[in-house]
Amino acid sequence: MKELDNIDRQLISLLRSDARLSVSMLAKKIQVSRATIQNRMNRLEKNGTITGYTALGDSK
Repeated sequence: MKELDNIDRQLISLLRSDARLSVSMLAKKIQVSRATIQNRMNRLEKNGTITGYTALGDSK
């Protein structure tokens, strides 16, 4: 497995904060292309670093 670089770590951090961010918004925040974000998300999903996207609700 390839080690995570700074862009991967930024991407994971942003997704942990808000998994609903669009690829375009992620690219803008990290200052890379949309294709870069999509390729990295695909790689991180394929290698098991990203295993899913979860919505949590308040049970109140």
